[in-house]
Amino acid sequence: MKPGFFIDRPIFSTVISILIVLIGIIGLTSLPVEQYPQITPPIVKISTSYPGANATTVSQAVATPIEQELNGTPGMLYMESSSSNSGGLSITVTFDVGVNADLAAVEVQNRVKLAETRLPAEVLQNGISVEKQAANQLLTIALISDDPKFDEIYLSNYATINVLDVLRRIPGVGRVSNVGSRYYGMQIWVYPDKLASFGLTVKDLQSALNDQNRESAAGELGKPPMSSTDVTIPITAQGRLSSVTQFEDIVIRANPDGSFIRMRDVARVSLEASSYNTESGLNGNNAAILSVYLLPGANAMEVAKEVKEAMKDISKDFPEGLEYLLPFDMTEYISESIHEVYKTLFEALFLVILVVYLSLQNWRSALIPIIAVPISLIGTFGFMLIMGFSLNTLTLLGLVLAIGIVVDDAIVVVENVERIIETDRVSPREATHRAMKELTGALIATSLILAAVFVPVSFLSGITGSLFRQFSVTIVVSVLISAIVALTLSPALCAIILRPKSPEKRNILFRRINIWLNKGNKKYTGILQRIFHAPRRVLAAFGMVLVAIFVLNKFIATGFIPQEDQGYFTVELAMPDGTTIERMRKVSERAIDYINHHEAVEYVQNVTGQSPRIGTNQGRTTLTVILKPWDERNQTVEEVIRDIQREFHNYPEVSVYTSQPPVVPGLGAAGGVEMQLQARSDATWDDLVAAVDTFKYYAASAKELANVSTSLQSEIPQLYFDVDRDQAMSLGVPLSDIFSTMKAYLGSVYVNDFNMFNRIYRVYIQADQSFRETSDDINLFFVRGKQGTMIPLTALGKTSYTTGPGSITRFNMYTSAPMQATPAPGYSSGQAMEAITRIVDEHLPENIGLAWSGLSFQEQKASGQTGKVFALVLIFVFLFLAALYESWSVPMAVLLSLPVAALGAYLGIAIVGLENDIYFQIGMVTLMGLAAKNAILIVEFAKIQTDQGVPPAKAAIEAARLRFRPILMTSLAFVLGMLPMVLASGPGSASRHSVGTGVFFGMLVAITVGIVLVPFFYVMIYKAKERFNLPEFAFIGRWKQGIKERLPKIQLTYPNKKKTHEENDRFKK
Repeated sequence: MKPGFFIDRPIFSTVISILIVLIGIIGLTSLPVEQYPQITPPIVKISTSYPGANATTVSQAVATPIEQELNGTPGMLYMESSSSNSGGLSITVTFDVGVNADLAAVEVQNRVKLAETRLPAEVLQNGISVEKQAANQLLTIALISDDPKFDEIYLSNYATINVLDVLRRIPGVGRVSNVGSRYYGMQIWVYPDKLASFGLTVKDLQSALNDQNRESAAGELGKPPMSSTDVTIPITAQGRLSSVTQFEDIVIRANPDGSFIRMRDVARVSLEASSYNTESGLNGNNAAILSVYLLPGANAMEVAKEVKEAMKDISKDFPEGLEYLLPFDMTEYISESIHEVYKTLFEALFLVILVVYLSLQNWRSALIPIIAVPISLIGTFGFMLIMGFSLNTLTLLGLVLAIGIVVDDAIVVVENVERIIETDRVSPREATHRAMKELTGALIATSLILAAVFVPVSFLSGITGSLFRQFSVTIVVSVLISAIVALTLSPALCAIILRPKSPEKRNILFRRINIWLNKGNKKYTGILQRIFHAPRRVLAAFGMVLVAIFVLNKFIATGFIPQEDQGYFTVELAMPDGTTIERMRKVSERAIDYINHHEAVEYVQNVTGQSPRIGTNQGRTTLTVILKPWDERNQTVEEVIRDIQREFHNYPEVSVYTSQPPVVPGLGAAGGVEMQLQARSDATWDDLVAAVDTFKYYAASAKELANVSTSLQSEIPQLYFDVDRDQAMSLGVPLSDIFSTMKAYLGSVYVNDFNMFNRIYRVYIQADQSFRETSDDINLFFVRGKQGTMIPLTALGKTSYTTGPGSITRFNMYTSAPMQATPAPGYSSGQAMEAITRIVDEHLPENIGLAWSGLSFQEQKASGQTGKVFALVLIFVFLFLAALYESWSVPMAVLLSLPVAALGAYLGIAIVGLENDIYFQIGMVTLMGLAAKNAILIVEFAKIQTDQGVPPAKAAIEAARLRFRPILMTSLAFVLGMLPMVLASGPGSASRHSVGTGVFFGMLVAITVGIVLVPFFYVMIYKAKERFNLPEFAFIGRWKQGIKERLPKIQLTYPNKKKTHEENDRFKK
């Protein structure tokens, strides 16, 4: 392609840009919208239950066999199990980012299958569920009613039967759960005294149920081969029972006199909730709560829209008096935060355009960058779609950063063309041809340098790599599109639109700007001339800069991802262990009443009898406090939390734990620091309990930590039944009968199923309420001896009160205590983690280990990657510059100017009080690229003159003088483009602050101090080369000769000295 092809073919150039825009528009309309990209590690959850078993039994009999099989699953990061006194078991297996969630679930399912042969039969009967965890809760739907006939059981089952299945079929919905479900069950409330009076046991009831409540195939008449009939008739019979009356009529025993003992004679049968362990509500009233979770990769906005439309259709069939609400809608936060980023994007674009116009000072010149910048940004959306990205906070922030970068190319082209028109007095077309001959290589080179900055960090592993990838690829694509536009459309427009400047007087604003720029340029060159004569002072100052960066890096708080105001938080109320749900309900109602009247609160959603940390527990309540929209409240989520914490000081009977949601949905149970204290080696349960108490004691005095809590339940009141095994054997009572009787009466036994509403429900046996209140009731539980006599359980053992664990957590197969801590105000998560590590190392025994989980695990894993990121950036920039200049030494002038920009960034976040988190590091990478680009503009021009024989000092001053205006223009455009991010507010503002503040202050220092150091180091490097007689590192012979002349006492030998001198003579020529 001949030079100037695109200048002579403006329509061809325009078509290229139109195609880029069209691809971008297609991408913009097709990209899924979400809060974060898919950076959440896949999680597979295993759930089962062992009714009647305590936490120790569940842990040993169920959790241990399954964990032994799961251990070592490919791609697994860690696994955590929780066994509760209610017989429940939950195991979560967390995999590394990038592992296929479907394959992980299949692998876990296969390994669980291997463990089934070692599990109790009751566990297999209840079933073991293995499912992928949908991390992103999209919204909650509450079914409410003021009509007393629509009680909680009705609401819960109506939601399950009529709403839940419809929502599950919506594309993009990952999971729908009925929170605090009161699912229907056929409850058989046994009267133990009546059962014993008839000489019957629980096993007799179970046998009767299994025999008379079953589905059976009865065959058919006339089934072939058949020759004597022409008709086949299927035979039907009563299968599963479906009504209370039918279950009441079940015959347990037929007496010799022809009478029957039926179920209604020994038990009360009712259709009601299968479990009363939990209950849900909204604003203190009964409600059925459905939580809708998003499928990974689905478009959150589209899925939420379809769910809302489906609810409108479903509600048309609601009975009178029943209605629904959407108390929590995550898309509101997503749309608000995305809207704020868009707002920042347009504000930055406006400020950039303003700076461009004030710099170029006529509408013709300004029009070209104004056209070029949107093309680069819009075109990026198309390539984001091709690469499988989404519209999320990270990619949009990348575009905000890209605005100040992509504007450079267009400004440089326009400024260079205008300079040639003015100095050489040629036509715009001719000036454009000359300018592009000079600029084409530089434009390509600077674009490749920026790619060299961003591409390496994309290959980092884990969440850090995923986050960097969102930014870096977005910026690289926009920069490459900008380079294409600068090489095609911008020169074509320059040749058509630009005109020689008329001699008429400029307006006063432009005149003042030009005067200010000329004065600045003169002062700039004057400073350069002075510092060339004081190199030692400058080098000493540069050394102090490096020391300051090292010190600031050590003392500035570190973090991972900043906590955002997501519009809601959770409150966990914990009463003493052993508290009943009735007592817990009274305290919960009082708390809900206060919170509901707070001016910033819109909804309070409660699940009584459940905790996100320990699962089902009657003495716990979880309140989800949903705040009003951001524009309708004056308080942040932190301020509301402080108000509520002050109120709960008046609740002496309850412990209160408040927590914000995890920064990244699915990474941990809550915000803050999550960890596990593990009983390793020979550590016992008592050692672990003592270690937790010790840790909490020292953590209370640690200034970095606040709100330290644990879900460890070490001392739960328990009733121990000591079986007299000798007595049982002598009376012919199997131990299995003793335990199954107790489990049935006191723990609820699932027997089999029944059909109703085209669904399958469960049948349970349990002692009636009045027979399971005190330890004396055990006297009424009987088993049958070998002679058929009825023997009370108290004759086979003794009861005594004791204590034991309420739940047992195991982390990576070690018994552990889950801990949560909130960093104290003014301290970061990184500092909190350091304080925790210090306490564990100094005060806990060696057999107590520390393990991180959730977001803290990812933060600890990423903590060592910061140095790797910047090392990669510097290495790649150096290599590209070395290739560009065919020199190993000249690139050092560019690299040595970068620390000053870094110092500005560190000072900026130190002044504002921000953390050195992953967003700041992303901003630093961008800053390195921009500072390097500015340095290249000076070094490129200076090297051309030096190669033509101009002394390095003169060439550097001339290059700096000529490039001062375009560097200042482009840098100011970028700095003002960052201003909306520095001043951001509203949803998602923390991430914008973190990215923008460091880049803003770093760039200010780069355009005031950095552009002074670039010419200085350029000259110093040439002086060093001349002093040591070092043309390039490649010519080792001349370097050795220079050393030999300065150090005559050292004897150096050369294997082929003549050949080396001949090569150097050729280099001189």
